[in-house]
Amino acid sequence: MIEAKFLKEDLANALNVHITLLKDVDSIDSDHLDAFIFMMRSFGFMFDSAPKVLINSDEEELKYMMFQYYSLLNELKYNIFLNFPYAHLQGRKLIEIVDDFPTTYEREMKQWWENMTGLEIEETKQTIAIKELEY
Repeated sequence: MIEAKFLKEDLANALNVHITLLKDVDSIDSDHLDAFIFMMRSFGFMFDSAPKVLINSDEEELKYMMFQYYSLLNELKYNIFLNFPYAHLQGRKLIEIVDDFPTTYEREMKQWWENMTGLEIEETKQTIAIKELEY
C-alpha cells in the first residue's frame, strides 16, 4: 500500500495546481462563468478537509480523503466533458485545466476502498463511456 507521505505529496501537489489556477486567472469570459463557478465549487468540496488531513497523522482519514479526491476529480471531468465542453479559461479548455490535477494513486485508493468496504467500484458510474477520460 502507498505510504502516507506519498499521498500527502499528491494532495499538496493538487493544492498547488489549484492555487496556481486561482492566482493566474485575470479574467473570465461571462459566457463561461457558469462552468468556471461549477469547477471552483467542485474543487471546494474536494479540498474541504485537505488542510486538516495534511497536518494530521490519521492515515485512515488521509486515505479516505484521497479516495474522495480522486473520485470527485473523475466525476468533475465527466461533468465538464458532458455539460461544459465549450468552456475555456484564458485560452485553455476547462477539461485541459482539470487534467493538470494529479491522479497518481487513483487506482490504489480505489483498491483500498474496495478492500476496506467489500464493494466493487466500476470504472465509471456514467451511462456513457468516454474514451478520453479512461485511465
